[in-house]
Amino acid sequence: MNELQELRKSIDLIDKELIGILAKRMRVVSEIGWYKKQHNIQTLDKNRWQEVVLNIVRAAKKLKLNQKLVEDIYTLIHKNSLEIEDKK
Repeated sequence: MNELQELRKSIDLIDKELIGILAKRMRVVSEIGWYKKQHNIQTLDKNRWQEVVLNIVRAAKKLKLNQKLVEDIYTLIHKNSLEIEDKK
């Protein structure tokens, strides 16, 4: 296998890990949705979302990642999470 193939293989493994972690996160989101429904808690908690954004932007900056990219990814994850919570 050449170097490019090896690097691509590494990316494929990392992608599988990312998907696994995302699935794990969504299972917890589902539990949160159930909890909120049982306790009549509104789905969107703006303060919590602002806290999450601040934390992920800080983490991205510390790791020298593109902060806008990370924020965009989390915005999509958050949107999907709210949809999951609303279905509970």
